[in-house]
Amino acid sequence: MGTISSTLDHPSRTAAVIGTEDEALTIIRTLAGVFGGTTGEPGTAELRLELLSRSGLFGISVPTDNGGIDVSNTVLATICCEAAVRSAPLADILAAHFVGLESLRSHGTEGQRKTVFAAALAGARVARGAARSGEALPILSNGVALRFGGEVFCTPCARHADWVLLPVQTGGRTGKLLLPVRSEGVHFVANTCEPAPGAAQAAEHVLLKDVAVEPDFLLQASGDAAPVAVPRSLGLLLEAACRLGAARGVLERLLDAGDADPLAVGLFTARLAATEAIIADAGRAIDAAQIGLADQHRINAFQASASALASAQAVAHDAASARLEPPADIPLTAQVMEALAESGRITIDAHRSGVRDV
Repeated sequence: MGTISSTLDHPSRTAAVIGTEDEALTIIRTLAGVFGGTTGEPGTAELRLELLSRSGLFGISVPTDNGGIDVSNTVLATICCEAAVRSAPLADILAAHFVGLESLRSHGTEGQRKTVFAAALAGARVARGAARSGEALPILSNGVALRFGGEVFCTPCARHADWVLLPVQTGGRTGKLLLPVRSEGVHFVANTCEPAPGAAQAAEHVLLKDVAVEPDFLLQASGDAAPVAVPRSLGLLLEAACRLGAARGVLERLLDAGDADPLAVGLFTARLAATEAIIADAGRAIDAAQIGLADQHRINAFQASASALASAQAVAHDAASARLEPPADIPLTAQVMEALAESGRITIDAHRSGVRDV
């Protein structure tokens, strides 16, 4: 497994050991403030990413058999949501990493899992990438070795990751390739990775030129491309969580302005709560799919995750207008409107008092 090692030209790390889900949630709230620029702590992107690596968050989804605590998928979604409230790049980085580890869990060989999971516990990171064309990257043989190339867009700050997971095609089959970031032939187009704190960041543009493909790079199965595969479902779930977090961030900023209408706030927070419940249900469905043997488990997880993303996209669309106004054309009874207005007043008062979780 030497070829897939994350130690290529990279110093070894020592990450904190997170023992409980509550501890993980406390850590992400602190890191979200750092990445979002609300803590007043200075630092470059490299320093913030190093802090993230040393936090222990990259190892929380590692299975218990490999030394991790294997937190539930609902907690992974909550972590991405908390990150997205303050920093879209942080949420994207975490979501990509968690999906990458799930791909290893579902389709990796024992040697691949052992190597990558141990490295993740020490602070190593998996980024994700997609070809600019939208198609899988073809792997070709030159008679001596396997090589590939192309133009891809990756998770923010992928240059500071250890591996990037890419869709590839070989022998007529589509699968996944776990490529060490510092492999020869991997070229990052931009000169630096320094996003504005808290701001959304474009995917990192990467050129791959005649990159050698070692057998250890390829994941075992091509099933990761199937719609009902567990990694695909987890990707949908965590994207939903990121969108929910962004919507919550918009709500907090509007509440800071101090002129929100209680009825509008009550209606919007009700939609946020409904989406959060749908995401939690999808997380539990993925938990079942990870241990269940029947195809129906994976189908249930995919359908639940698709529903979660649809709900999150709807609430994110509502938040995109960056204003909260009383609903004008939604048929609500007087009883419901009264309850929502009271809920909105409670939310506004809690925000003014500095209480979390509006």
